[in-house]
This record gives sequence, structure tokens and C-alpha cells, in this order.
Amino acid sequence: MTSTVSTTVSTRTPAPVQRAYTSVATKDDTLWSVRSEQRPEVTTTAKRLDHAIAEHRRALAELLETSAERLDLVVHPVIPAQARQHLDLARELRRTAARAKAEAATEAKSAARGLAAMEISLRDIGTILGVSHQRAHQLVNDPVDGPTTAART
Repeated sequence: MTSTVSTTVSTRTPAPVQRAYTSVATKDDTLWSVRSEQRPEVTTTAKRLDHAIAEHRRALAELLETSAERLDLVVHPVIPAQARQHLDLARELRRTAARAKAEAATEAKSAARGLAAMEISLRDIGTILGVSHQRAHQLVNDPVDGPTTAART
């Protein structure tokens, strides 16, 4: 099924110096409508939000006589408060999980190095940590201050 996309651009003005734009997306019945805050005359609608945003970017670029790729466009969808709360909580939980994962990787590396210092074999270190002996080798030999591959544990 093909989405219907319509574009409304009321004026053709030369592009200003500004290249960063914010827009608001709202859902009315079956269509999403995206309107630019800086250029309210640029409004696009489509059945799907991603299509409305893509068309909005093209319409804004056309009005400003620039390429769509050069625009820094941020679209804020208007969603119900309850959905926003769930979304905000999900984002916070992802950040918490990422921090916990990084801490776990650091601790796994410390454990692997401690076991290696006790002259325990890499295969046994892998068994103790629940990783392969190859992964145990990586944990033991990762640079202390360099990029870590321990985040995969």
C-alpha cells in the first residue's frame, strides 16, 4: 500500500544562513503533519511519520534552495503523556544498562587479570568467567587505559 504524501510550501525565499531547524509532528486521524517552527509555512503530511519527515526535509530544502542533506532537522513528535513517560523511562533504563555493562566489563577484566596473576590457565579463566578462552585472553591482554573490548562480556 502506497502512502499518500502532500506538501504545502507557500513561498520560495532564498535560503537564510541558518541550517538548523526544529519541527513538530502531530497525528490527526490517519495522517501525520510536520510543521517547521522556524518556517511555519513549510508543512507536510503523510500516513507514516518517517515519510512525513522525509518529505518535510525535502520541502524545507526546496524552499531554502539548498540540499536536504545540508539541513540539520530535528522533529519532535507530539505523543500522549503516558507514552512519553514510558519512552523517557526506557531511555533512562538504557543509559543505566549501558553504565552497568561498562562496569561489568571492567570488573570482568580485573577478575581475569587477577586469575592470570595466580597463573591460572586462560581456558580455566574462561570457564570461571563463563567466556571462551579466546575472550579470556582478550580480557587479560587488553590495554589498561586503551579502548576495551571487554564490553562484549
